[in-house]
Amino acid sequence: MAKFGISIFLHSFNHRLTHLVVREFWDEYFWLPQNTSWSDMTNTNNISYPQVADLRYTVIFGFALLIVRILLESFAFLPLGWIAGFISSPLLPRIWKHVSGGFAGKSKFKKVAECAWRLSFYVCAWTAGLMILMEEPQLKDISECWRGWPHHNITIAVWWYYILEASFYWASFVGTLFIDVRRADFSRMLLHHAMTILLLYLSWSINMVRYGVLVLFTHDAADILLETAKIARYANWQTTPNVVFLIFLAVWSATRLIYYPFWLLPSFWQSFWFDVPNMSQSSYRLTNFWHHPLVPRVILVMLLSLLVLHVFWTYVILKIAKSVTNGGVDDVREESDIREAEKDKDE
Repeated sequence: MAKFGISIFLHSFNHRLTHLVVREFWDEYFWLPQNTSWSDMTNTNNISYPQVADLRYTVIFGFALLIVRILLESFAFLPLGWIAGFISSPLLPRIWKHVSGGFAGKSKFKKVAECAWRLSFYVCAWTAGLMILMEEPQLKDISECWRGWPHHNITIAVWWYYILEASFYWASFVGTLFIDVRRADFSRMLLHHAMTILLLYLSWSINMVRYGVLVLFTHDAADILLETAKIARYANWQTTPNVVFLIFLAVWSATRLIYYPFWLLPSFWQSFWFDVPNMSQSSYRLTNFWHHPLVPRVILVMLLSLLVLHVFWTYVILKIAKSVTNGGVDDVREESDIREAEKDKDE
């Protein structure tokens, strides 16, 4: 009986402790502006808010995107690679091996298939982002990200865009771990995917979605050109890779080294320094860590960390651009894998 009583006590204690931790974690003090509660973030007839519970769909859709990726690689990219001459072995056994978990080994075609998958998603995501932003006020005036925050309406299109972007990064995180060819920047890519997922989750939870859409749209533009340049390089085209790579460098610099650090980040900083006190909470000071909400400060730190990754990758890109020009490297993320890349052959 004593053991049974202790077991009941421990179960009750753990339940209460868990409830307390969850309640404290979701305290409005950490998340929302003054005089705003979670009950204010419930949907009404006039406005739809992002719901934290909806984030569960990102995991479900993430695994769905993994399945879509495997099917596309098996029944679209593999046949195209076989027609283009990337694959010399019989096609049907390769398709079966890929769809049943073989994932095409580490051949050059596997890298092409990875690029084709990411390119397909980025083109769709960037196009959708452009169409959405054409209907949103923050494209012309970044301060609209903060005017009236957090009481911004989330349209159905924005809901799907944000959820699917987060789902894609879940799929990318799992794919990097178990499917993709292991590259030199494996740990940095995992960090990037995890950081992006957390940023999307945090911004969704406090309805910083307008700002998040701008950040996603800005990042997808350069990724389209990067994947295109890599595919052209793998295909051994002579002029196209260099031309696309130069355009990629221009877009990368414009979006990630100019617009992001000199427009998007200052908008966040200045808005929480000036605009939010004027619009939402007069007592709020970003540098006073006792002033709530606290989560925007976490988001700012993560956005600055993302900028550090941008600078690092720019250094890598510029360093390897010379090797690419000389025909030494096929992928801007494979500097330490040059010898292995030279040995990659189709089975």
